[in-house]
Amino acid sequence: MIRKPLFLILTGFSLLCSTLVFGSDGLKFSLEKTLVKVNSDGFYQTSNYFEGSNETDREQTFRFSVIETENLASKQGTFIINGKPKKINFESNLTVSTINWGSVFNGVRTYSFSVPANCLFKFEYQTASSELIFLTNIFKDGINEADDFFYEITLPENLEASFRHREGKRSGHFVITNQDFLADEECMYFLIHPKGMEPNQYFNDWFIQKTKNQEALKMDLLPEDLRNLAKKGKSLELAQACYEYVQENILYLDIENGLNALIPRQANETITNKYGDCKDMAMLLHQMLQAFGFESYLSISKTSIKKDTYDFPSIAMANHMIVSLIWENKTYYLDGTEKQCLFGDPSMQILGTEAFLLQKKQDQYQKVPETLLFQPKLSLDYQFYLNEKSQPAYRLKMVFQEKFALIFRHLHNFNGMDDKTQKVVDYLIPYDHKIDSSFMTEHQKTIYVSCNLPSSYYNIVNNQQYIDLKCLPELTKLMEVVYSNDSARFAADFNFSFDHLKFKSGFDTSKNIDLKTNNTQSTFDLHLTKENSGSKGILVNYWKTYILKPATFQP
Repeated sequence: MIRKPLFLILTGFSLLCSTLVFGSDGLKFSLEKTLVKVNSDGFYQTSNYFEGSNETDREQTFRFSVIETENLASKQGTFIINGKPKKINFESNLTVSTINWGSVFNGVRTYSFSVPANCLFKFEYQTASSELIFLTNIFKDGINEADDFFYEITLPENLEASFRHREGKRSGHFVITNQDFLADEECMYFLIHPKGMEPNQYFNDWFIQKTKNQEALKMDLLPEDLRNLAKKGKSLELAQACYEYVQENILYLDIENGLNALIPRQANETITNKYGDCKDMAMLLHQMLQAFGFESYLSISKTSIKKDTYDFPSIAMANHMIVSLIWENKTYYLDGTEKQCLFGDPSMQILGTEAFLLQKKQDQYQKVPETLLFQPKLSLDYQFYLNEKSQPAYRLKMVFQEKFALIFRHLHNFNGMDDKTQKVVDYLIPYDHKIDSSFMTEHQKTIYVSCNLPSSYYNIVNNQQYIDLKCLPELTKLMEVVYSNDSARFAADFNFSFDHLKFKSGFDTSKNIDLKTNNTQSTFDLHLTKENSGSKGILVNYWKTYILKPATFQP
């Protein structure tokens, strides 16, 4: 995320569900088992059992967590330490009550207990829940990487379990151990569903059932200009206007946990409140598009922080919600949570991932494009000359295109555009300069700047002017301004062009960056790719090593 307050853009996503893995430093686990008894499609119980040892000479802490959709079956527990039982009150040992957005997609309650030095221990606790959909995954080594681990499930006659990347179903009573995992598979995803029903259908129907009480969108809550545009008929311009309305008018706030992390608020409530999380924004946009006659699908998706391919209906594999619009046989993946996103481009956080289109009859799993339709570009065209004092000066044309132009579009939405543009330029050029003019379109922001070079940036040797190219904006500053995160995941063009300038002979271009120079035309092009743009260290070293070398000035 951009670090400078001036350029801070709120982005983010709502979170769904996953098992939390805490681990316990200093403790060794010899056995871990999880017993799951499913009574019906609306109730299950778990028993979680651990054996281990504290082989250190100091007291260690044992932790376990319970997700918000589960309840502890008892407020009391028992530790067996060196064969002697010790009762524990769970509530008095509740140390954390939080939502860990980095690793799980559900609120968690965490409990901790002290384990004496040099002792053996056993521990067991039980939970119960009515939300079967949250039984989603099994980790190969359990929660605490025990020497021996197994996961045991008992299902009633009417239910069965499907597993990702495995043929057939499991039913009745069965056991999963770490020997059942595929090669290089650290987590096994599964779904329990009625017999004879396909997993995708059950997953789809479960969510639709949970959202069946969504009331119809009140059209009079929408702005008049949007309703007037709709009177002209269904068009891509109208779809874009709906998307931009959600982007610009609904503040993204990620505040939900438990089942509420999955189920959207009423769309009318989101409009009235002017805030919501990803699922709230998606539901609003979806209802707007449907009200205007578009083919629209709520889509459960994943962001790039999720490494497994989202190709199985498990809540644990997802952490986001978007809208998929189909128009003239083309799919648009619309994520209202990212402000710096042009209509037609996927947001940065879902680029190259997958989405599950709810209620779509065929091809429910869709691959999100890996590249942007509107590739971001930034060009800086320098025209060097000698000023009235016969000292080097330049005129600069800065052109921010496509995604990069959204920086200024975002600033425009908060008024004071000229002042904020001046601050951006001041940040990039930290010596005397002035903005001659600037103008903006939807896809481009152009700024004309002129300035005299400070005397420290040039010198004269044998009647030859030399310019130190540290007068160019620092690459790290450019990265901070034009990228909305520290590791850009898209191809971006940074083009530098120079008039009346000749590079010093021996200018080395052999580094691991796509760089082209042409001394005849006095141009230099730098291209950042998906492979190299995230390596800020390489870019900074490159900038210092090569760009700072002096270049010959030709008036």
